[in-house]
Amino acid sequence: MHWHRYLLALACVLALAGCDKAAPDAAADAAQAPAALTILAGSELKDIEPLLPDLEKATGLHVQLKYAGTLDVVEQLQDGVAYDFAWIANNKYAMLNPPARERIKASERTMISPVVLGVKAAKAKALGWDDPARSPTWAEIARRAGTGDFRFAMTNPASSNTGFSAVLGLAAAVAGKGDALEAQDIDKKALTAFARAQGLTAGSSGWLAEAYLREQDKLDGIVNYASVLHGLNQGGKLHEPLVLVYPKDGVITADYPFMLINPARRAEYDKLVAYLKGDAFQKAMAAATFRQPINPAVASVLPRRDYFELAFPAKLAVVDGLLDAYLNEFRRPADSTFVVDISGSMNTGGRIEQLRTALQALAGEDATLSGRFSRFRERENISMLTFSNEVHARQRWALGTDRQANGKTLADISAFAHQLQTQGGTAIYSAVRDGYEAALARQAKAPDRVYSLVLMTDGENNAGLSISQFREWFASLPPEQRRIRIFAVQFGEAKRDELEALTEPSGGRVFDGSKSGLKAAFKEIRGYQ
Repeated sequence: MHWHRYLLALACVLALAGCDKAAPDAAADAAQAPAALTILAGSELKDIEPLLPDLEKATGLHVQLKYAGTLDVVEQLQDGVAYDFAWIANNKYAMLNPPARERIKASERTMISPVVLGVKAAKAKALGWDDPARSPTWAEIARRAGTGDFRFAMTNPASSNTGFSAVLGLAAAVAGKGDALEAQDIDKKALTAFARAQGLTAGSSGWLAEAYLREQDKLDGIVNYASVLHGLNQGGKLHEPLVLVYPKDGVITADYPFMLINPARRAEYDKLVAYLKGDAFQKAMAAATFRQPINPAVASVLPRRDYFELAFPAKLAVVDGLLDAYLNEFRRPADSTFVVDISGSMNTGGRIEQLRTALQALAGEDATLSGRFSRFRERENISMLTFSNEVHARQRWALGTDRQANGKTLADISAFAHQLQTQGGTAIYSAVRDGYEAALARQAKAPDRVYSLVLMTDGENNAGLSISQFREWFASLPPEQRRIRIFAVQFGEAKRDELEALTEPSGGRVFDGSKSGLKAAFKEIRGYQ
């Protein structure tokens, strides 16, 4: 009995010793596993993801892409956010920004796609734009837009490279000044006429293409990458094919530069660049995305088109001024409704503070690059409804063109956000219906504005209408009254499937505020309003 206990104890000691020995080995193995190389990438590069396993197999390098909009990438570079590499559609704006330019240690083009106008075949023929030999100038496109001859979809130029490139291309081509473009050279009438025909906006080129498919019967065309337009033509979902119109006075091309940010990763950068420009990747990329290969030894999947490349302005102030003017002067004014949850659960974990900060940022208290271009705009009407188990405050503000008066209005919005307090339950869908009906009443009186509704909620619906009852009500509206897009910010315990059921019928979408925070989510939504 005594020896039995002794041997049992000895076995336990040896077993524990073995476990102690194995633990450091496991930790050592984990420590030796190579960390992923981080790439800050433009959101349009999500279509490259299926090609990454072959890249990693060929190079032996593990990469991890984090996606952001073009200006957001520039902001992160200038703010010193740590990444090994960056990969976006175009780095010309970044190279005008001194802090961002300083962080770019090397840059290599990887593929090509010009930003052009896709026009339905019948409309292109009616306009005389169906023959490449008779391509219109940007001035002709703007004139036709201003007279109502066609309506198109385009991304927000402050959020996405395609809208940015189109607006910049129009301004540069009409002025005829190339990189010497100055603020006084910008033809405001041409840009206003062009903007008047924008019938659909979005914060990303990929989402715009998807939205165009849903709304193609209401539009005559879409501004996007030539590669995306070819993809739409090949996708089998268009009711009518698109004719790709390359303005004869030039376009701005995306060349997808792969950039070295962390100089300690120079060897890995060279290895990745060699693969990205090599035959295997270039062939696979061209077949998967319809972009043109940068490697001259690799044939393009699509017929090559001759086009003139417009010069990019040499001054950052000119580009920023053009973006400001487009948002505040040229485009159709917005009517934006915010339906925000102030139920008791918003008192958890600083959620109500996040909401206050997010709304105050839109009111002008965010001085960052993205904050500047996402704040409330001149001529915009803003409505805010707060709700818990019922709708509480209903506030409206109207911004004009007088900066001093707008400053006071923005201060009022900020003060409203600052005093928000939590209370009660959560009647999500009753509140959205209330806000939507009010927006419809305003739309009937002022139909030329861009209308949208944003819901922010952190919980489950427990009062008022159910999601099925809301959808029944929405479906009962006449088709022309179902065109105000509903966006939703998922936060806290809110159910994504219900929010998708809410936004989908209107052609809206859901944004995740739990990962990025409410401030980032609200700023991203502004690209869609």
